[in-house]
Amino acid sequence: MALEQQFERVLQFIDEHLSENLPREVLADKAGVPVNHFDLIFYSLYHTHFDEYLALLRNIEAAQILSFDKSVPIEQVAKTAGYTSTTAFIDAFTFSIGQSPASFRQAPDWAQFFAKQQPLKTLSEGHEQLECLDANIHLETLEELKILMIEHRGPALYVSQSIQALLAFRTAHCLPLSQQRTFNFIYSLPPDNNANFSIDIGVSVSEGQLNALNVPLSDSSCFKTKTLSKGRYAVLYHKGSEAELTCKIKYLYSTWLKKMKYQLREQPLIFERFDSANEAESVDLKVYLAIT
Repeated sequence: MALEQQFERVLQFIDEHLSENLPREVLADKAGVPVNHFDLIFYSLYHTHFDEYLALLRNIEAAQILSFDKSVPIEQVAKTAGYTSTTAFIDAFTFSIGQSPASFRQAPDWAQFFAKQQPLKTLSEGHEQLECLDANIHLETLEELKILMIEHRGPALYVSQSIQALLAFRTAHCLPLSQQRTFNFIYSLPPDNNANFSIDIGVSVSEGQLNALNVPLSDSSCFKTKTLSKGRYAVLYHKGSEAELTCKIKYLYSTWLKKMKYQLREQPLIFERFDSANEAESVDLKVYLAIT
């Protein structure tokens, strides 16, 4: 079954369970894809980020209640729309709809409301801008590699702080830059610096280095060891803008994967970086997508 059909089941499931908690693990299972790739596939297919899509659906539902049933308390509206707290609902509704819930209930700006409801773009939009030759995707078989990592879970704006923490750890434990490769495990592509970004930032380490780090790693809540697993990968090299990189990743998931009929492994999307990871203007890296 094509990815589009698999994710149509997800969209239907979301519509039917909008007021409930919707963990990515459940949605990924419905789609039949590894959870580590769920956000990237969703964005590649629909050109919108999953969190933004879910918030928009919930806020449209809330707007209908606020406008047409004014007896329902805002706290209950928040719960019905699937929010865990009234504060979270107010913030998300105001950002998504353009008015606070109280303001919308009193005097809804319907023109702005409908303008905010941008439909999902066509699934093919943008995919034809790249051919496989343009992305230069090829296959490589990699050996297992141990990676010392720090997990960044928060606004993209603060990724640089996580990078600095990793650099400080390397310096403190004499891990030379010249002997290590730099990797990111990518779980999402944030729309802006204020959006949450799920990324692991790390460097390759040898077995000897790992053994020497047993004590500091066991005492640390920030750093851990992860594995770049042995196996086959779809690989592309990119040197250029972030926008061009995003376009190639969307092509990789939405078009190349379907054409080549490969299956995804649990290993997250991987960047091997040859630049400074906090450079804004240009990136220099290899992309690895684990396949079977």
